[in-house]
Amino acid sequence: MLKDSYQKVWEESKKYLELRYDLLRVELLEKTSRICALLLMAIVALLLGVLIFTYLSALLLVWLDALFGSFIPGLCIVIGVHLVLLACVFAFKNQWFINPLLRQFSKILFNDTENKEPQP
Repeated sequence: MLKDSYQKVWEESKKYLELRYDLLRVELLEKTSRICALLLMAIVALLLGVLIFTYLSALLLVWLDALFGSFIPGLCIVIGVHLVLLACVFAFKNQWFINPLLRQFSKILFNDTENKEPQP
């Protein structure tokens, strides 16, 4: 009788551990796929941003060339604009890039309290 109880407890414990392992694997898969999607979206946005920035810089250079009648002053102004933008990016890198990415990663990696029911 006692042996049957222990056997039943052992079987239920094995089932419970298997289910917890499966749940862990599913949660890991979900979090990994969300992180990959976030990184892919950031890469695509960065590439599109670089492409748009390049075309706008070329447009500004052509317009300044026509305005000044020379290529050199327009090139100096465009380089100055790039240096100012680069300084802004370095000055605000935490606010614009690092903190939002860390916030998104922490939302993904740690349990979302609004999506989960409280554990008993």
